[in-house]
Amino acid sequence: MCTGNICRSPFGEALLRAELSRLPVQVFSAGTHALVGQPMHESIKELAQKFGYLDAGLHQAQQLTVGMIKESDLILAMDRGHRREIVEILPRASRHTFTLREFARLADQVSNEDIARRSGRSPLELLRGAVESVAQLRGTLPLLDDPWQEDVVDPYGKDRATYKLSVGQLFPAASASVRLFNDAVGEI
Repeated sequence: MCTGNICRSPFGEALLRAELSRLPVQVFSAGTHALVGQPMHESIKELAQKFGYLDAGLHQAQQLTVGMIKESDLILAMDRGHRREIVEILPRASRHTFTLREFARLADQVSNEDIARRSGRSPLELLRGAVESVAQLRGTLPLLDDPWQEDVVDPYGKDRATYKLSVGQLFPAASASVRLFNDAVGEI
């Protein structure tokens, strides 16, 4: 989730959809103040296509709804402000709503033992268990010196270098999240 759903979140959607394609998940993006129907911003679309996300040109921004929040097992916001807005809409969503970078930092701390304890279940249950493992770690790690490290920089209206910086922040965070889910499910 991001603001307009034309830069960070659609790139994150394309990245996660590609990396999680073998798992039983649905990945979508939306905006807290979406530019409904608008395509992905041209600078982000160029970067997405450069990385092989060829369907980026098909993206159309959509507004976040209460129904989307209720139906989601995990919501990854691009910054703390988005996370706060989501939780204000539906407070019970706080348990499974994170910034992408926060989720990644916590996912890196989930132990193999915790994942192993969840073996023998369906892939969907294992994925939900991985999210729960991350949620249980919230508040246990030291605070970051700079809370902005939890956010993906908003490139909208900025120079090309900022778009590259934003995408550069998405990749490691998505990678840690994908690694957690792949470890949780194993070979399917």
